[in-house]
Amino acid sequence: MQAAFDTKHTDGYIKFHCEHTNAEWNSAELPVTQDFLSLFKEADLFRTKVFDQGFIGIYENGIGFGNLSFRYNNAFVITASATGGARELGLDGYTLVNRVDIDKNTVHSLGPLPASSETMSHASVYQHSPHVNYVLHIHNIVLFNFLKEQNALSTPDDIAYGTVQMADAIGTLVKQNSTEATIVMRGHEEGILIYGLSIAHLQSQLIFLCQEAKKEKCPQCRKECKQQHT
Repeated sequence: MQAAFDTKHTDGYIKFHCEHTNAEWNSAELPVTQDFLSLFKEADLFRTKVFDQGFIGIYENGIGFGNLSFRYNNAFVITASATGGARELGLDGYTLVNRVDIDKNTVHSLGPLPASSETMSHASVYQHSPHVNYVLHIHNIVLFNFLKEQNALSTPDDIAYGTVQMADAIGTLVKQNSTEATIVMRGHEEGILIYGLSIAHLQSQLIFLCQEAKKEKCPQCRKECKQQHT
């Protein structure tokens, strides 16, 4: 069954046109191989860890934040829409994004649920670098402000999350930093995008960022550093 999901201009909601086809994992439409399971298990475990640290979660108003994706063949798999509040997802919390047309603001996905509202941003990273295999989007006000103060790689203040303009701005930065980087999304309060070749690359960037941002000021960063020493 195919459905079209229109946009709502509120944080946490999908702003692109999503052509989503409902399908169950390990079905004829969405087969699961051993190679896929290996990639998925590593990514899903990492996503739970990031959730436990508070970089992915849900606000008091019920809006979820944060998402993770990984490249798979000529497509990518991303945490589904409205999953930020769940500690553990499993396969049903992920969706295959098999085509994205940024210029037309359209995402084609296949899975149990529609793709994340940040799918356009993730797609732009994969489209502009053949090297990147993982993309993580987190929220943290301490790190967000620290990156702005340091004049880190960033998208413009007047560009909102989940838009074609955000995808284009990210694409420009990725072309200049094709293997890994941390980007502060200035027009998306608390939003930070981290990408790299592997889960280890994402983790090392997050650890470094926490250390540089004076971890004693950030509860999430204390969790990150504590886990590295246990």
